[in-house]
Amino acid sequence: MILQRSEAIYGRADLRPGRPALRVVEDAHYLVRASHLDRIPVIFDAAGQMVPESLDHHSGERTPTWQTTEWPEGQGPVTDAAPEGPTLYLGAIHPHYGHFIINTLARFWPLLDLDQGTLRPTLLCHGPGLGADWSGTPFIPEILGRLGLSVMDLASFDRPVRIPTLLVPQAALQQDDYAFPVMADLCREIGRGYYAPDEVDADPQPVYLSKTRLRAGVRRFANEEAVTRVLEREGVRIVHPELLSFPEQVRLFARHRVILGANGSAFHSLLFAPPGRRVIVLTDRLKLGGTYRLIDLITGTQGHYYYPTGTGSYAGDGFTVNFVLPDPEAVAAELLGKIARIDTLREDDMRRDPGAWHLSPTIPPLPPRPGGLLGRLRGMLPGLD
Repeated sequence: MILQRSEAIYGRADLRPGRPALRVVEDAHYLVRASHLDRIPVIFDAAGQMVPESLDHHSGERTPTWQTTEWPEGQGPVTDAAPEGPTLYLGAIHPHYGHFIINTLARFWPLLDLDQGTLRPTLLCHGPGLGADWSGTPFIPEILGRLGLSVMDLASFDRPVRIPTLLVPQAALQQDDYAFPVMADLCREIGRGYYAPDEVDADPQPVYLSKTRLRAGVRRFANEEAVTRVLEREGVRIVHPELLSFPEQVRLFARHRVILGANGSAFHSLLFAPPGRRVIVLTDRLKLGGTYRLIDLITGTQGHYYYPTGTGSYAGDGFTVNFVLPDPEAVAAELLGKIARIDTLREDDMRRDPGAWHLSPTIPPLPPRPGGLLGRLRGMLPGLD
């Protein structure tokens, strides 16, 4: 056997009950990216200290993912002030599909609590600003549209600004660290309009999400095409996610009973699909990133992750890392066997290798929503009515 089940994780996969925090920051400081820094600032409070809820981190170590947490050198007092009124901070708009979902969309959960017809707070972000070209990231306006928003609803500043009252939501998911079930609520609200209930699991043909047409990226299996040739010959549908629209990707996950592929952002689309999907994923290391486990937990996905033992690697060819499968035809043969046993796969793996087995935690019930966002805001902000 080449494929070894990946059960251990790196980072953490902490499933948290209830709702994330929603912090009110008086006299918040919104700074802009400094010309000498390739990082976006977090939100700072009146004392110039980082607001922790505005930080994107990973692995439970509070290591910044893509922000700077220090007051920028040379940044003097912030004198410009934003207009009065409640403002909701939605983080920074990340242009990468996977990171937009786990680093940006994870702060949109308070929008679920907005009662229809009520006044919406100003939606503030660190973003590209007015006149930005969204053609390279069509999934962003598409996702916003499902929430009743457009890119014009996202406010940003091109200079440092003091904000009288800023609501800073804790992210509903932090990379390789924790997640709240409301993240799945939000994403399912976005995705449910892309498929009909009777389409779920309607297509028994397995689908493999391939990276073979990508010319650049972070990681890939360089000889993946040798795997897809065998799979396609045996009736597996080969799909290249970058050639599909966002709605098409969500519908694909809804319709097909089994989805396969190499680990990557394409599997973040599970968040928008119906719960209970079945996936078989090739991983590039034996330890699985905590984010994959978190998405499985909050979506009820039956995720099966396998590391091809003996995998090598090299850098270059447009990718940060190229992984090389030791025997791609044997990998394909094992994948076909796992597809055939998908309904008993976890138990089969346990019998074959009991030392690699552990039970995943169960999903706690989601508590009822008290009052809605505007009700909570009225208690925090006098005069909101």
